[in-house]
Amino acid sequence: MKTDNLITVTDFCVYHNVEYTFIDQLQEAGLIEVTIVNQTTCIPVAEIQKIERLARLHTQLDINEPGILVIDELLDKVENMQQEIASLRSRLRLYEG
Repeated sequence: MKTDNLITVTDFCVYHNVEYTFIDQLQEAGLIEVTIVNQTTCIPVAEIQKIERLARLHTQLDINEPGILVIDELLDKVENMQQEIASLRSRLRLYEG
């Protein structure tokens, strides 16, 4: 398997000073996807930004896993609403101009 777009969980945890169990909890909750390559758990690069955001919530704000689940869901809803607003603005411009 191609490992160019993967970072080991151990490297991520050391760099961001989080426990390995934190990544396990996020994965078990369905918040992130991990991949196992040669018996090493890895994180796809596409997931890094999201995991970093969740790690900051956990370490800097001392938010527990249930709180992180709620915050992540709310952030996803806000992002979807922003995309919908942009789409509606675009459609409105067609009728205004």
